[in-house]
Amino acid sequence: MCLHQKRPCECGLEEAYIFHRDSILPEEVLVHLYCPQCAASVPWDVKTMVKDGGWILEYDMEAARFYLGRRFGRSDYSPEEIFDQDYCSWYGLTPKDLESSTRLHEELQPLKHTDLKEYIRRITQRRQQEVLLLKRQGWRKAART
Repeated sequence: MCLHQKRPCECGLEEAYIFHRDSILPEEVLVHLYCPQCAASVPWDVKTMVKDGGWILEYDMEAARFYLGRRFGRSDYSPEEIFDQDYCSWYGLTPKDLESSTRLHEELQPLKHTDLKEYIRRITQRRQQEVLLLKRQGWRKAART
């Protein structure tokens, strides 16, 4: 089972959907979440933070290494590995990917009832276009697809 949560950033102006793969790491491992606006005033710490699309996720690395070490026998995980292996990262490709996907499905919903093949074709096409755009913008998870 995987845990996911909707979490506000530190300044409270934005929210992100966070995914915890296989529920290995508890939600408390993500100690701070900074949107691009509040990230601008945060001192960077390579030992505990990862950047993605202007956002910063700050982890309690001691706790993360404990839980990951207990599960996998390794204790040298980096913030990048935690994010890139989805132990604590976005639910989707970006902090707002879930909302974006919902909007796309709602927009094309009428087509679903009249031409299912066209609905699927358009969803696929639009999603592929979005992924290409996210790759160009430098989003980490989009780059892996």
